[in-house]
Amino acid sequence: MFKKRGRAGMAIYFILALTPQVIDYAKEYLRKRIIKPDEIIIPDEKITLRITYPLSVEVQRQRKQKGGFSRKDLFRWIYEEYKKIYEEEEQQVGDPGTYNMLYNRKESEGPYGIWGHYLNDLYIEFIQYDPKNKVVNLEIGSSNFSFFIINLFYLLDRITNKNKKVVLIHLNIN
Repeated sequence: MFKKRGRAGMAIYFILALTPQVIDYAKEYLRKRIIKPDEIIIPDEKITLRITYPLSVEVQRQRKQKGGFSRKDLFRWIYEEYKKIYEEEEQQVGDPGTYNMLYNRKESEGPYGIWGHYLNDLYIEFIQYDPKNKVVNLEIGSSNFSFFIINLFYLLDRITNKNKKVVLIHLNIN
């Protein structure tokens, strides 16, 4: 469902059937189920991806792409960057293991200081794009409770985001 807001920007929503995990891009059968995968949703050709969770440091990566970015492009980029971060951390300091009697990942002492979760724990709750600064901000969670959270954010955004130039992108798979 699309809702255009004239000069104030636009918000793009996909009411979800499945909140994707970061690692779901690796699964071809799920990639094929992305809603309108090739539709350009960010027309800017040079943007920055901001990754903060579950890292002890903020990571910003830029990408250029002629013609802008589609849902599939964003999903692939998020997957590639998280995979790269986790692989670099593993190569440099190894796997810190989990806490006793918990499934939570211990914080590693590598360049990213990954804490709390392994890559396969991460869900893409929503993607926020700031067209003024050309920055993609991620809301990454660690449970499939994200379905409820995303719908809550959708309702809150409809109430509060009337004059902000922000694009919320819910990357969903049907």
